[in-house]
Amino acid sequence: MVSIYNPDYPGPVYCHGCYWGDGWDTLDFGRDFDFSRPFFEQYKVHRFTVPRITLTNSNSVNSEYTNQASDNKNCYMCEASNNNEYCLYGNWYQTCKECVDCWTVKECELLYECLDCLKCYKSGWLHTAVDCNDCFFGNDLRGCSNCFGCVNLRNKSYCWFNEQLTKEEYNKRLKNVDWSVEGTQKNYALMEKLRLQLPAKYYHGGHIVNSTGDYMAFNKNSHFIYNCYENENLKYGQDAWVARDSMDLTEAYDNTLDYEVEGTGWGQNNICTSKKWTGSDVYCSELTFSSDYLLGCVSMMNKKYCIFNKQYAPQEWKTMKDKIVAHMKSTEEWGEFFPVAISAFPYNDSIAFDYFPMTRDQVLAKGWRWYEKPKQGYKTGGDILGCENGDCVGVGAFKLHPTEVEFYKKMKLPLPIYCFPCRLKTRLARRNPRKLWKRNCMKCQKEIETSYAPARPEIVYCESCYNKEIA
Repeated sequence: MVSIYNPDYPGPVYCHGCYWGDGWDTLDFGRDFDFSRPFFEQYKVHRFTVPRITLTNSNSVNSEYTNQASDNKNCYMCEASNNNEYCLYGNWYQTCKECVDCWTVKECELLYECLDCLKCYKSGWLHTAVDCNDCFFGNDLRGCSNCFGCVNLRNKSYCWFNEQLTKEEYNKRLKNVDWSVEGTQKNYALMEKLRLQLPAKYYHGGHIVNSTGDYMAFNKNSHFIYNCYENENLKYGQDAWVARDSMDLTEAYDNTLDYEVEGTGWGQNNICTSKKWTGSDVYCSELTFSSDYLLGCVSMMNKKYCIFNKQYAPQEWKTMKDKIVAHMKSTEEWGEFFPVAISAFPYNDSIAFDYFPMTRDQVLAKGWRWYEKPKQGYKTGGDILGCENGDCVGVGAFKLHPTEVEFYKKMKLPLPIYCFPCRLKTRLARRNPRKLWKRNCMKCQKEIETSYAPARPEIVYCESCYNKEIA
C-alpha cells in the first residue's frame, strides 16, 4: 500500500479498506489513565499502539497518492487538496482541473508551475494572479490575458514584459518563444529582473482589515498568519481557511474556538488535536472522524465520551476529563501540542522540513527523530529519467506519469529534467518565508510588517502607495 509512514514506523498502519472496515474496534485499545505519570509519556505508548490509516483521503477516485485530501478524481501526489480532477504534484489545490507543479491554486485550469492563483486558465510560471488566462512568466497580475513576462499589471492584454503590443505583434513574438528548459529559465529570470525594478506590495494577497502576515486574503483582525483566507479573529495560523476566534492553527478549515490544532476541520472547541474531521470538544487526540467529547484518543470514528479510547458515560467523562486536565496543568502539559520528540514522523519526513530545513545532526541534537532513507540505486534509461540537479533532494531518478505527459503535450511544454522533490524545493524558494520584519514603506515611510527582509532587493511599498503606483 501507499503510506505516509516510512517502513521504520513502529506501530500498526492499516490500508483504507481495513481501517474503515468492520474487522476491528477502536475501543479494544482503550486504557486507563495513570495519574502518577505525565500525560504525554502515556500518550506516546498509546499513539504507537492504535492502528493508523495509511493516508488521510476520502471520497476520491483513482487518487491513491494523495493525502489530507478529499473528493478528487485522477489526481497524483497532491496534498491538502479537494474537489480536483487530473491534478499532479502540488499542495492546496482547490476545485482545479489539470494543474501540475503548483502551490495554492483555486478554481484554476491548465496551470503549470504557478503559485497563489485564483480563477486562472492555461498559464504557466505565475506568482500571485487572479482572473488571468494565457499568461506566462508573470507576477501580481489581475484580469490579464495574453501577457508574457509581465509584472504588476491590471486588466491588460497583449503585453510583453510590460510593453503594450498589438495582437499581431504579440502572437508573432509568442510563436518564436524558446520553450526548452533553458529557454523557460531565461524568461523567468528576465521576469524576475523586471519585478525587482518595480514596487512590491508588502504582502501577497488583498482585502484584509487589521491583519498581519503574508499570502492572505479576506481576513479581519488576524495576525501572524500565512497562506490564510477568510478568517476572523485568528492569531498564529498557517494554511488555515475560514476560521473564527481561534489561535495556532495549521492546515485547518472551518474552525471555531479552536486552539493548537493541525489538519482539522468542521468543528469547534478543540484543543491540541491533529487530523480531526467533523467534531467538537476534542482534546489532545488525533485521527478522529465525526466524533465529539474525546481526550487522548487515536483513530476514533463516530464515537463520543472517550478517554484514551475507553468509553465513559457522559457525566463520568466530564469528571474524569476535568481531573486529567488538572493533572496536566500540574505537569505543565495542558495547552501544549504533542511534543516533537513523540511525533509519529521523523523531522525530515514532515512538511516542517520543507519550511525550516535542518541538518541531521541539528535534528538529533534536539532529541528528534531522523529517517535515513535507503539508497535506491536506480539505473536510468528507458522510462526512468535521471534528475539533473547535482544536489538532488530526491532519489536521483524519476518517472513521468502518463497524465503528466499528456499535460505537457497539451500545453506544448518541455519535459522536466528535475525530479518532483527538487521541483518542489525550487517552487517553495520562490515564496517568501513565514517570518515578519518591521520596516518602513520605501515611498511614504509608513511603518509596515512584512515578509520581505530589510536586506532583500525588492522595492517594498505599503498597500496605499502600491495601489496608487499601479492604478
